[in-house]
Amino acid sequence: MARTSPRVVLEAGQGKDGNPNVAYVRAHPTNYSWRADIEQLTNRLVNIDPFYTRIWMNTYFDHPPGWQKDNVSFDVWGFGGRGDPLDASLGNQVFQTLFDDPNLPNIWWAIWQGRMWTRAGGWGQAPSGPPDSDPGHYSHIHVTYM
Repeated sequence: MARTSPRVVLEAGQGKDGNPNVAYVRAHPTNYSWRADIEQLTNRLVNIDPFYTRIWMNTYFDHPPGWQKDNVSFDVWGFGGRGDPLDASLGNQVFQTLFDDPNLPNIWWAIWQGRMWTRAGGWGQAPSGPPDSDPGHYSHIHVTYM
């Protein structure tokens, strides 16, 4: 039986765009402008049963900083939106779902729980970053696609 609940729509204006008092959020405003295949992926993921009303996804200006891959990158947070810590168990489920997805697009790199996977080098340590950005990615997942 199909769910009759309203679909989650990833868009601004729902109070999920991050705390504007955080310097990193001010410097990198939230948006939801993705390449078409990434938009389809994010909309599908937030609406499948295991993740429905449990996760939120966004990108932001100059994401990740210096790379400007906003339209092919996203972060996965708790359903409260940007800055709402993602439960580690739920995050592991989301990460595995993304990582094991046989469909295009292909992941270029992904960061979660202090570890980073890259297509070129496999697993390694998460890179450093601004302290108010959750640089180790213990509170959110980051994924950039090719």
